[in-house]
Amino acid sequence: MFGTIFGALGLSGYLGERARFKAEQRNKRDEEEENEVSERKRQQLAESVRNVFKEEIRPTNEHLVEMSAEIKEIKQDLADNTVGTVTILRDRMKQILDDCRDAGFAPTSTKANWTELYNTYRSLGGNHFKEYVDAWKHEMETLPVNQPKKRGRTLSHPTFGVVNSELPVEVNMPESLKLDANHNKKGNK
Repeated sequence: MFGTIFGALGLSGYLGERARFKAEQRNKRDEEEENEVSERKRQQLAESVRNVFKEEIRPTNEHLVEMSAEIKEIKQDLADNTVGTVTILRDRMKQILDDCRDAGFAPTSTKANWTELYNTYRSLGGNHFKEYVDAWKHEMETLPVNQPKKRGRTLSHPTFGVVNSELPVEVNMPESLKLDANHNKKGNK
């Protein structure tokens, strides 16, 4: 009877040990499978990231490099255009001033236009001929707004058009071209 009890206890211990061993083996195998699945998922994720980089990020980066080059070209074109615009503004200011100087006056609207050209010229960095342009500004500001009174002649102003007057006209003419009372040139008698 003791043999059967010890045998049953031995068999029961053996079966318990065997079940525990098999459970450990199963747990180990399940853990290895989970690790393999995790590793496969990690590799798939890594491959997905590589594909995204190849297909989306790298082309975007290349596109950004191209855009950067285009932006540099645009900036250079803009700088060139600014230089040209400043030159044209300076030339136009000089033309208007010369026309007003020749006419002896500058209407308020012309002064306002000239001032707008001047302000734009300065805001675009036009100060290469500062001493001339500032002198022009002073001269434009000091020109009278109204036309000088002259009679007997129609004045033509390149900017303002034909202007009629009623006062006598004084013409500064070289002595050699003036006529005497007999309509002969002085100096050719």
